[in-house]
Amino acid sequence: MASILSTLDPMTVAVAAVAIVGIVPVAIQYRERSRWFAVGYGMLVVAALATNLEDLFLGGLLNATEHAVGLMGAGIAFLVAAYVHRKREIEPGVVDDG
Repeated sequence: MASILSTLDPMTVAVAAVAIVGIVPVAIQYRERSRWFAVGYGMLVVAALATNLEDLFLGGLLNATEHAVGLMGAGIAFLVAAYVHRKREIEPGVVDDG
């Protein structure tokens, strides 16, 4: 157990802990209108967890997961969220945001 803890960087563990705790308010405040923001936050949590786990096992795969799924996924989700929000503001009659 001590060897596992010694391989983890305290800062990345703290980021993962804050990200996991942050899921609670995101889940509580989830609305259909904010689903893409919730997806983006979820992707950031995936990236934070993959960062910590890559030091323990499956380093290459989890590194790719961190960057491709976590970070790029979050960027795409936030891009879609901004687009949907802007579309909703420009065309107030639009209910379905895709």
